[in-house]
Amino acid sequence: MRRIDRELETIALTDTSWRVCDASLPDDDGTRLLAYVEQVDDHIETLWMWPLVGECTRFDSLDTALGAILDRLTARRVLPEAS
Repeated sequence: MRRIDRELETIALTDTSWRVCDASLPDDDGTRLLAYVEQVDDHIETLWMWPLVGECTRFDSLDTALGAILDRLTARRVLPEAS
């Protein structure tokens, strides 16, 4: 599965794991990768790649995880640019 909407690009790595990127950035931008998500038993584990690489969070569903990733992406876009 490869799903691209206006905000997120979700790419299946296996039947139970996905890479989620900022769809507005070019493929060669290192800040494009937002998180890895994986189905584990009855939940989704998310390994964040932004803002804190290595932070892990559990969610009840893929849709809930994608919603949380989108929330962080939205927050990143409203942060003031570094001078």
